[in-house]
Amino acid sequence: MRVSVVVPTLDEADRIGALIEILRQSGFEEVIISDGVSDDRTREIARAAGGIVVEGPRGRGSQLQRGANAATGDILFFLHADSTPPAGARALIEQALALPGASAGCFRLVFDSLHPLLSWYGAMSRINHDLFTYGDQGFFIRRPLFDRIGGYTNAPLFEDVDIVRRARRAGQFIKLGEPMTTSARRFLRSGVVRRQLANAGLVALYRLGVAPQRLARWYRPEATTVRR
Repeated sequence: MRVSVVVPTLDEADRIGALIEILRQSGFEEVIISDGVSDDRTREIARAAGGIVVEGPRGRGSQLQRGANAATGDILFFLHADSTPPAGARALIEQALALPGASAGCFRLVFDSLHPLLSWYGAMSRINHDLFTYGDQGFFIRRPLFDRIGGYTNAPLFEDVDIVRRARRAGQFIKLGEPMTTSARRFLRSGVVRRQLANAGLVALYRLGVAPQRLARWYRPEATTVRR
């Protein structure tokens, strides 16, 4: 099966080239960079590295959907620009989706920081439940199911939680034990404890039914683009 990777970007010139190279070396047939009109050289570097670039208004949900629209793979793998998949990720994804009834899944999470709270957060990501499953863990899904459940919404926040919920209702969701390594930059920039408390509060409000549009106004502005 052909696997397409979709990466939403905004001003990721310092890391996008290396990420595309890792993905190509890992055997992914197609890498779609869905750019939110970066002000740096993200698009130029991505094209030079072999990525297929699409661009349009920023916003993670709309960028992910735009990338999916351009993808040709039988499997879609959505990856954050500041995350690095484990060795053999392509084979792991294919093996997971070969399990009876499996239709979507993700990896567990580790951060590139030894902060105790982030280590705990990463350990909790092993649990195969909505509460411990987010976009920075690398979400993969069969293309027919993605289309059937309607893909990503334009919600400014929690677009990842929304699509994972819909995917779970439609088939078996696999949580792989291999780690997706993601940058701790957003936590370190604003303070690990402060950011984690804010995230927990927003998740609780979202699950109580507060609209993502309202929550986005309380979150850092970067969350409504793609730097979360």
